[in-house]
Amino acid sequence: MGAFEDYGNSTSDDGIKLERNAGLLMATNNATIAYKASTERLYLPEPHFYKLIAKHPIQTSPAINRGYWLRMRAIEWVVRQFLEKPSGQKKVIVNLGCGYDPLPFQWLAREKPLCSNTKFIDVDYEPLMETKREMIFNQPDMKGLLHSVVTNLIDGEPAVLVDSQEYSALGCDLRNLRKLGKLLRSVVDLEDKPRSPDQPDNAFTSKMTSYYAKQGTPLRSVFEYCGQHTYTQRFREAGFTQVQYQNLWELWADSRFLSPSQRMALDHVEPFDAWEEFALYGSHHCLVVAHTQMDPVLPQRLMSRRNSDASDDSDMSARTSSPNNPESHLTVFRYYKAPGNLCERHHGSTYPIPGQDAIAVYGGQGPTSCRATSAVCRPRYLRDETPTVLPAEVGARCCHVCTAMNNGDNILVGGRALPSQPMRDCWLQKGNTWHRIHDLPEPRYRCRVVPVTLPDNVFGAVCLGGKTGPTKVATDILLWQPTKGWSVLRALKNQPVPRFGPNFIRLGFNHGLFFGGMRQDGVICQDFWRWRLVIRDNVVMGISFRPSHALDASAGAYPWFSRFGASYGFVQDNLLIIGGIAKGGGIPKTYEILSLTGSFSILHDEGKEFSLRVTSLEPLREPSCPRPFLIGHSTHRTQSGMFVIIGGGATCFHYGNYFNKGIWVLHDKEAGISADWVIVPTRPSILPGSGSEPSINGGDHLPDGFLIKRAMMNSHDDFQTALRRARPIVIPRLDFGACTRLWTLDYLKEKMLSEQPPQPEGGVLQDGPDHTVESEQVKTSLHRYLEGVDVISSDFYPQSLTTTTSTLPSASLMQNLPKIAPDFQLPTQMNVLENHIHATLLHLSNGISAFPRHHVTGTVLFQAQGVKKLVLFPPSDLNELAYPAGSTNSNMRVFSNTGPGHKYSLHPPPRTRPHLAMLKAGEALIIPPFWSYAHVPHLERSKSGGQVFNSVNGETNSNGVATRRLSHAGSDMSVSSLSSVSESTSDSPSYSGPTDDVQDRNEPERVSHLDIAISVSFRNLDTSKYVVRTTPTSDIGLAAYEDGRRDIDRILGRFTCSRRQSNIGKTNESNTNGRAEPRTMLDDLPKDITKALLERLGKELLMKAESL
Repeated sequence: MGAFEDYGNSTSDDGIKLERNAGLLMATNNATIAYKASTERLYLPEPHFYKLIAKHPIQTSPAINRGYWLRMRAIEWVVRQFLEKPSGQKKVIVNLGCGYDPLPFQWLAREKPLCSNTKFIDVDYEPLMETKREMIFNQPDMKGLLHSVVTNLIDGEPAVLVDSQEYSALGCDLRNLRKLGKLLRSVVDLEDKPRSPDQPDNAFTSKMTSYYAKQGTPLRSVFEYCGQHTYTQRFREAGFTQVQYQNLWELWADSRFLSPSQRMALDHVEPFDAWEEFALYGSHHCLVVAHTQMDPVLPQRLMSRRNSDASDDSDMSARTSSPNNPESHLTVFRYYKAPGNLCERHHGSTYPIPGQDAIAVYGGQGPTSCRATSAVCRPRYLRDETPTVLPAEVGARCCHVCTAMNNGDNILVGGRALPSQPMRDCWLQKGNTWHRIHDLPEPRYRCRVVPVTLPDNVFGAVCLGGKTGPTKVATDILLWQPTKGWSVLRALKNQPVPRFGPNFIRLGFNHGLFFGGMRQDGVICQDFWRWRLVIRDNVVMGISFRPSHALDASAGAYPWFSRFGASYGFVQDNLLIIGGIAKGGGIPKTYEILSLTGSFSILHDEGKEFSLRVTSLEPLREPSCPRPFLIGHSTHRTQSGMFVIIGGGATCFHYGNYFNKGIWVLHDKEAGISADWVIVPTRPSILPGSGSEPSINGGDHLPDGFLIKRAMMNSHDDFQTALRRARPIVIPRLDFGACTRLWTLDYLKEKMLSEQPPQPEGGVLQDGPDHTVESEQVKTSLHRYLEGVDVISSDFYPQSLTTTTSTLPSASLMQNLPKIAPDFQLPTQMNVLENHIHATLLHLSNGISAFPRHHVTGTVLFQAQGVKKLVLFPPSDLNELAYPAGSTNSNMRVFSNTGPGHKYSLHPPPRTRPHLAMLKAGEALIIPPFWSYAHVPHLERSKSGGQVFNSVNGETNSNGVATRRLSHAGSDMSVSSLSSVSESTSDSPSYSGPTDDVQDRNEPERVSHLDIAISVSFRNLDTSKYVVRTTPTSDIGLAAYEDGRRDIDRILGRFTCSRRQSNIGKTNESNTNGRAEPRTMLDDLPKDITKALLERLGKELLMKAESL
């Protein structure tokens, strides 16, 4: 605003010089209006006026948008209360220091009937108001709202820049009260500044005041009027008998101001998770309504010690006892500045390094983005080995939770990248290795996890609260068990309201405290609960919550007890609640750390009511020790009983970022501290089985599942050990013959087309004693396949050979494909399989099998040519993969290639545990029985022209380039020496051609990829355990399962079979006697009864399955 540079030397007509920084003060309007224009665009209804004034609209963060919306909403709410109040007098609304704010025009445009007896008056520096007048007159949408407009003609007073029936604009320095009174009286027959809720060393306060100081517009009243008491006194001394005060964060939670539905509706405007910043901003701004009327301007507020909006069952008592812990002088803060910016992060999570007195913090929001690194601190004197930390492959995240388990392991759960990108993956550290474990049923961030000990000394964890996305709070409580993964934990009674960011604390064996957190509508819960994991007869029954009134809190500490985003920990016998925000917003220094002391030892006894005393704890600090910013910080107890605070910070709106730059160690004063704490180098954990293989999604930094281990097999014993483990494993550098060198497309053509096979009609042979016929049929099918192939198209659906047999003999490639069979040899390490082989299959395809399948036999898949990316699902996932009843082929696609660049991406269904592997030529994969698998090729596509194979679903354009249907990937062509186990005829059992516009979209593409593999399936149960299935392919099934399916039909028949046949004799006998009996008997059970009883049987079967 260069036009304002010389105003400091000018003098008003009353002899008062303009302030030296008046031009700077006026220039702040540009930024403010630009921010408000951004907020108006997203949150406010039409018509929009800020956009007419803002010269350069800007795009701002969700936190800034919501903060400005809250300011604007607060003013709008008070104005509405004033306008809607019945009155026979004319109403006047004076906006002192109005800047370019178009508030009068918003009301005149949207609520014209409500403003019929109201006049708006804007007052600010005269040069600014002259500019505003030009803006108004240059905008027809604004000028058209005014009637009887007069300019600079009232009593010869040039400072009345605009006057009309509805609106006046006055130019006046607000220090000149005499002139202001004169101007107001000339147009028609009231002050407010932000306050600081804390001391100058509060990080948010410091950033805000330094920002305005750098702008040349210092906030001089911030510390003079710093709370409700000083503001109330200020206005009463000015003659106002009625003063109502609230900071904007308190106003946000006030039901008079906003209903829960109005607050929740904002979450649908844009993803938002900057709650701490929002609360700090709100608590640094206040709304003061002062008047001299007897009747209140605002609706009466319901005064209650408990938050009236909380709707919670529990409460706590507030006493007038001393707020300070008498042992505060026994605790000391020690600060250690960290080199570089490794500690500059907030909303990370800490975990202990196993076997060391060291604490690590992983992830968190850094200065520019989320971090995927750890910072580790420990005493300088330790000479332990380099700490092993989470690998970067875990992925950058914040708002996750790391928890130390009861057996010394560490678990990481959930988190998010952005508020709209929650994460579901979980990781477990055992020793120096981090393993990916079961994913959450749904993504979560800002949840809490506590360790528990389950029957048989199994160590698990309970996850409570959190958000699953920008608009939804998690409602299920989850239990993690090492062998079963995550399951819903039933709340036996008194389930607290769902929330995120609470305090969930374990104080003993499977019991503890639960309080605080934020509800769905953005209000901090004020309840207090005891919780206990209920185990009966070695079975986890659920979790019970009991509301408690046991807290004895001082009147000063009480408002700051229930918190959002706080941490906790024990120092000696005190439970410390550290940092976060409360219902009052930013927490004053005195109450930042609260101490709970009392009868923790009887907490496990539900029949006894325990008592806890809440006091504030202010540790001693040396003058050189800065105050920690306890927002987004991470804390953990050390092995030596001290407490480490690391990380923390916030984006303080447009005032700038603030990060804690070091480590705070809270320790006992008498015990002292033996050595300085420092940040030490680390090394990342090696992901088990990862080797150098990329993720299955290629380039995606987020892991997709468990990486299957790779291991050499040097002997029979190694192979038998792997089989007994019943887990998939990749075997590299395996010698299984010359097929890895010889089997190319040209080689196979030369071998198989050298002699013309017979040409039988049809593609299916029934049972026959002569296997020679079957062999000729195999060669015929492969001959036809190779004869037409030049380059395999990615949408080729070959028809596989299908025959049936009623026996289970062993077979080999030698019987059906004698010319190429010698090229494959079973490795000597696997000779133990020779007497158990069920079938040997040749897979010749483009390598695409996007729909999972499984086999009842074990399988070793040998890769001869090409590279596959595979995903495997354990047997526990069978019911999540959309297998039709009795089928071994799923209807669910888990790979798609419709993304950018048409790369194949994995889309595992929820509640599954995908296992990932890459199989190269010369390697083999052990697939245990009932493990589902699917695969896609690892290849590069070229756009060069050339003739491409045209088959069932393939097409060739005029340039001879094949087209690919994006949604229908091809399957294997499988040629088998025993056709009862041949592959299905299509990768998707239900596919019948393209079904939508996306699937019909064609893209020219030449794909030169050939995938050749051999699978050896083997029985690992007695032959009597298998049965030939009555399917089109007549493959073998598990006898127990097939018999069970027939039993189901029999059970259903018992309920639905008509009893009329059994009653025929009785009916005939009755008719024979010449009397017709009345029909009081039913022929069948009613359908609703049948359905209910069958469901009961189903549940009984599930219960028996869970007890196995």
